Amino acid sequence: MGRPNRQTERRAEILAAAKSVAVRDGAAGTTLRAIAAQAGMEPPAVLYYFGGLTEIFRELVFASSDAFIEHIEAAVDRAESPEARLRAAIVAGTTGGLESNDSRILYEFWPAALRDSGMNDADRVLDQREVAIYERIIRDGIDSGAFRPVLDANALAWALVALEDGLVMDILTGTKAPREVISLICSVAEHLVGAKLEHEGHGHSRPARKRQEKAAAAGETQRA
Repeated sequence: MGRPNRQTERRAEILAAAKSVAVRDGAAGTTLRAIAAQAGMEPPAVLYYFGGLTEIFRELVFASSDAFIEHIEAAVDRAESPEARLRAAIVAGTTGGLESNDSRILYEFWPAALRDSGMNDADRVLDQREVAIYERIIRDGIDSGAFRPVLDANALAWALVALEDGLVMDILTGTKAPREVISLICSVAEHLVGAKLEHEGHGHSRPARKRQEKAAAAGETQRA
């Protein structure tokens, strides 16, 4: 039997090494030599799996974008009402990429989009995907009568994503705390959609509601 093809595995290892270097040294310090050293390889060996630094950077940004969007979608899916879903999207969009350093990766390489069409595509697609999540929540809220927005749903979604983009930078630089940013974005969102957003712990997520139902059922059983 021939040796297994390890190309996919090695590419993943190189991307993980590139992410570690970028988080530690920033985009400017993410050189081919630094990535190779982090991956335990020689620089020419890295080029066997990637066409160059630009390709590595693009793959890294797309991977972080996918992880970021998946986190938001999972958070939104756990909430039930339009108010709870909008708040969940804001919380996840603000803090979802912090612990995994995906937000730092996206911001480190964002300036490259000014000169690199591939990186520009990555940034544009990320914005469009997040806007689509917000717009879907807002339209559902309008249809249910929960929201009375002052802007068109698409324009409102873009405004919230733009606000989030700017304020997450403040979190990364230490200017503002995550809780402060979440509170500010939620306050703006409440004004724009004409509704009070539900806070975490108010019993509107599926897991919380299920716990409440179980507790109520247990109480009924005891009284019987």
